[in-house]
Amino acid sequence: MPVFLKIAFSKGILLLGLMAGVISCSGRNIHPELKEDSGILLRQWTLSLGEDKSILDHGMDYSNPVVIENTLVFGTRSAGLVSIYPSLNQQRWVLPIQGGVVSELTVEKGSVYFCGGDGFLYSVNLENGRVNWRYDLRNPIASRPVISGGRLFVTTTDDTVYAFDAGTGKWLWHYRRRSSPAATIRAASAPLVDGTEVLTGLSDGFLVALSVSDGQLKWERKLHHGTKFTDVDASPILESGVVYLPSYDGALYALKRQGAEILWRFDAGGSKTVQLEDQRLFLPSSDGNVYALQKNSAKLLWKFELDHGTPTGLVLTDKYVVVGSSFQYLYVLDKETGKGLYRFNIGYGSGFSGTPAYDKASGSLYFLSGAGNLYSFTLPREQKSKPLSTAVPAAATVR
Repeated sequence: MPVFLKIAFSKGILLLGLMAGVISCSGRNIHPELKEDSGILLRQWTLSLGEDKSILDHGMDYSNPVVIENTLVFGTRSAGLVSIYPSLNQQRWVLPIQGGVVSELTVEKGSVYFCGGDGFLYSVNLENGRVNWRYDLRNPIASRPVISGGRLFVTTTDDTVYAFDAGTGKWLWHYRRRSSPAATIRAASAPLVDGTEVLTGLSDGFLVALSVSDGQLKWERKLHHGTKFTDVDASPILESGVVYLPSYDGALYALKRQGAEILWRFDAGGSKTVQLEDQRLFLPSSDGNVYALQKNSAKLLWKFELDHGTPTGLVLTDKYVVVGSSFQYLYVLDKETGKGLYRFNIGYGSGFSGTPAYDKASGSLYFLSGAGNLYSFTLPREQKSKPLSTAVPAAATVR
């Protein structure tokens, strides 16, 4: 069986940014009882595309793997955009990009959308890795693109919200905030489209609603009243007329969709999107904890403190909450109680930043590390018998 990607652990050490928190001389070890347990999470393989030494002191990989049928696509700062056959551990194609991929990915109707380190917004054909179109945002750091009604919406870290025709890349409108704070973290809120309005958070601590048709400001609500990192960088989540949204180092808010009245707040913030399930809400917080709350009241059900760093986005399975740390570990928690069940050590000073991917059909989990290594795991107790196709064409590099 041919393997086109080098299988190895990264030996690089990254200088972590603000999202990873302050690094001390030695990492904490507050969960020494947690071990690797193959009955809970079984490691399959690790892919390394090699390191670009010139980017190691400029941040981490923030892209997210995405599973599409029998393929997986992800981006790194060193390699660009990569498509593989995960069941075979085989490369499909690679699209090199100057500065790599620096945002999370969105896949829609045979195309993948993302922002590159060269400052361009991209639409790329998923089948062959060729560029459909690109647009010069003049800002390499932006949110996950969001597509609704044939339009693409994206927010940049300079507090500009853009709308494009998703098929052609034609600019439709943009909204630019008049002022933004001097200090901001490396993230931007992915817009939420609801009816005739686009909702997104901004680095000055506001949630704003813009007109889908022309980008005019409809209303705004200030969520953060402090002076340190006022960013609202998580994506708003809407359910049953309620919007759930945290500010980075402030609090988590539940607001009425109409009128933006605050229903409750919980004093823990974050830049990752909350997860909703039944009557519960799960928050990966910038304070280094994962919280489970009652959705209607914010009553604390449980919390789990990471050994070090801040949590990634969460994966919820039938039984577990799976989360990575920005500094060193990957964890599996009991979803009902928050008890730690498993811990995998990726190496001191390394960690995860992007949201992981979960393929429920195969029970497979994919985590991209800050150093650009892709880790594959399976959940043996939740794995479904649905084999992936093994009929694959030759790999290619797109130029």
